[in-house]
Amino acid sequence: MKKLLVCTAALVIGALSACSGSTSTGGSTIGTLGGATSTGRGGTTSAFGGATFGGATVGNGGTTATSGGSTVASGGATAASGGATAAAGTGTTFAGAFSSDDNGVTSTCIAGTKGCLCDSVGACRSGLTCTPQTSPLPARCCAGTDCAGTGVSVGASCGATTGPATCTPGITLPAAANGNDTCGYPETSFNENVILCAITAAGGGSQPAQIRAFYNDEHALTLGCATDAFPVSALSRNPDATLYPETGDPTCVDTSNRPLRPVLFITDLTADPNCTVGDQQKGGKAYDPVAIFGTWKSATMSNGVGTPNQADPSPYNRWDLSPLADTVPPEATNTCPCTAQSCVTTGHTGRGYGAEVRFEAGLIAGHSYRLQVQMHDGDQTQGADAGEACATFCAGSGACTPKTCADYPDGTCGQQPDGCGGLTPSCAECCTPTTCEDLCANPTDPTKASCQSNYDEAGGWVGECPQDDKCGGKLQCWCQIG
Repeated sequence: MKKLLVCTAALVIGALSACSGSTSTGGSTIGTLGGATSTGRGGTTSAFGGATFGGATVGNGGTTATSGGSTVASGGATAASGGATAAAGTGTTFAGAFSSDDNGVTSTCIAGTKGCLCDSVGACRSGLTCTPQTSPLPARCCAGTDCAGTGVSVGASCGATTGPATCTPGITLPAAANGNDTCGYPETSFNENVILCAITAAGGGSQPAQIRAFYNDEHALTLGCATDAFPVSALSRNPDATLYPETGDPTCVDTSNRPLRPVLFITDLTADPNCTVGDQQKGGKAYDPVAIFGTWKSATMSNGVGTPNQADPSPYNRWDLSPLADTVPPEATNTCPCTAQSCVTTGHTGRGYGAEVRFEAGLIAGHSYRLQVQMHDGDQTQGADAGEACATFCAGSGACTPKTCADYPDGTCGQQPDGCGGLTPSCAECCTPTTCEDLCANPTDPTKASCQSNYDEAGGWVGECPQDDKCGGKLQCWCQIG
């Protein structure tokens, strides 16, 4: 009698390593990166390269900053507002232009936008392609063969830079003093500065500068105001990771008229170290993150003002920000004393929801920048529960220490982003495990030989003995004979 084996159920014994699917060793995917699923565990290849913006506003690198009567113009062009000239380099340049000696961008730009550097995982915004250039120039984002920049530098400055600009690469966080926060504004205007636990930055020149802001609070970070036209990236698991997150309606503000989504403001300090013209308080342009890790939630909007949803994710993720996040720096764990498992009951109490918000920009090597980050917590019980912090960053020449396979969780396979715009070598061969469907659909499979004596010739349910899934795991399958 011919037997037809139909697999109807399966019990996994041991772990599955599924590079071609979406199942990880933990049984769930870790991050949705621009629409592509990536586990970061269990051997699934991260899919940053196919990331899209999904309609989110990211960077808006072509906006001219007119705050304070000065307009940022590239290449020494005269600004039309206030008559001030704010050059982002020397000679005739445009946003996204590159120097021939591989010092990188000659005008400040937002990584991933047209004419600028590709982001740190080698991706660009929707409709653009990360395109290699003639050596030694770094790759940039292009629309087909058009790699020209927008013609306008992003951020703001208080004057032209004359002569070569130099500074010691690194980041400095000013101390809060005299009732003012680290940005020099009254602490009373930002009643939740404690939610910003740390800011770090690295890169510049020929590599995108990564500005990383670390958040922790008793409520999840507000990512933006969700509307029909402007969605907010959903938290599909806890913790999660998303490249180019959708941050909702860009016009949504708090009761003090500040953007409700997490944003970055940039000021070039090279010509004037005291310049603040790019700050939010001076009408500076807000730039959106390229990635978010950890937990977050959305807000609703009424008459332009946002109100965060009351429900928070469950459970607390603390400083477990997903395997794809950057390492939480000591500055963050010291300021907001949580581990991945618990939060202490002293210091900043009530913490439990952690997030990393990453911004990326093409910053001119040797230039100093003022970086202002603003975020909102997830309750808004005090009218406009916002926090801000500022840092002074000297952009390097592009030195970047790439990640290796050792920096990724055990079981990761295939090439992974190296954090410097490239990819690692293959971390391991990706394995597609055998499934119960495979075993039951082929009764002549030699792997079933030891179970032949268990077959019920009259038909019915048969318990197959554990089978090797050919990727290091075991399967216990039940097949129906008929």
